[in-house]
Amino acid sequence: MALFRGHRAARFPVVRELADFDFGAVPSLHKHEILELARGLYIPKAEPVLLVGNPGLGKSHIATGLALAACRQSHRVRFYNAATLVNELISAQDKHTVEHFIEAALRHQLMAPQRATFVLDEFGFIPFTPAGSNLLFQFCSALYERVSVILTTNLKFTDWTQIMGSQTLTAALLDRLTQSGPSRGHRAHILEFSGADSYRLKQRAKRK
Repeated sequence: MALFRGHRAARFPVVRELADFDFGAVPSLHKHEILELARGLYIPKAEPVLLVGNPGLGKSHIATGLALAACRQSHRVRFYNAATLVNELISAQDKHTVEHFIEAALRHQLMAPQRATFVLDEFGFIPFTPAGSNLLFQFCSALYERVSVILTTNLKFTDWTQIMGSQTLTAALLDRLTQSGPSRGHRAHILEFSGADSYRLKQRAKRK
């Protein structure tokens, strides 16, 4: 029952298990590294996990699998599509409730004995407005060193300015996501997905 409540609170769009992922289809990934992350040791250290690579290579599958593993360890999880989160932040700004929105998110995540993780999926598909970029940065800054973030993106770090619209904001966001932890003693985990063939299309072909 507790696990079911954790799933419901996480709001996974689709439940995907790490055990169902075909690691042979994405040679750039190291299975042992993913399984080590699934132990959840990055969560109490508030270390980010960044999944970077072309669309269709299974980034959302791995992100969901890691978050599902965190649920099973009684960690609190919240899954967001990046564009949806920004839209919710903009809506909160229109209502003058941004601070309350962020405080409520943190309070929900940090009130448990265990720690928590946020999933920000599909960062890079839709450029943000200047207001949206500022709000996303504000949100991520509030999580910094307090909550781990799992982020999936189809863009190289050097191309994030295309989405954020500001070199300054992009540099500041990357600084928080790639150099994490108290006194910068902890590290971000960067998983690179490379390959010409779409993992998603391969899986559909197998099912057919």
